[in-house]
Amino acid sequence: MVRVVLAALFAIAAATCPAIAAELRVAVEGLRPGGGTVLIGLYDTRDAFERAIALSDKEGFLNDPQRVAGIALRAGSAPKQSVRIENLAPGRYAVITFHDENGNGRLDKNFWGVPKEPYGFSNDAQGFLGPPRFEDAAIDVGEAPANTTIALVYHVPGEAGQASPYAAEGASTAKPLNPVAAGDR
Repeated sequence: MVRVVLAALFAIAAATCPAIAAELRVAVEGLRPGGGTVLIGLYDTRDAFERAIALSDKEGFLNDPQRVAGIALRAGSAPKQSVRIENLAPGRYAVITFHDENGNGRLDKNFWGVPKEPYGFSNDAQGFLGPPRFEDAAIDVGEAPANTTIALVYHVPGEAGQASPYAAEGASTAKPLNPVAAGDR
């Protein structure tokens, strides 16, 4: 009888233990000095990824309920920012990031819909005359920590490491925020 009770307790404990927590490290390179915010979104489905792209030029990008994790970092003078996203379920994830240089909470675009602010995707995925597919940006995240480095894409004058056209006198030079755990949302 004691063995049956112990076996039942062990089975219940095993069933309620969380799955292996995975970790993703994201580095964003090519930031221009001058302030603003680096916005990073993590997505685990094609639909959520495509929806985020559609919302990127609207303030809704910041409040996207379909993303797995969202991070906002104050941009300073460093050309690179990094974050660590912990407590992820193992699976496939895609990252969208952009440097919101003027701090309005969205990716500014020109008349033709071409981004005026730098942006990028995991795997440095790029589409042809549009955004990449989720499948091209997706990263397998498993038991071992996964890493991705995103080189920002620029379509306006100025290059990585040069001042933003949105930069203002006395712009913030704050350091990156602490890593964010996906379970801490």
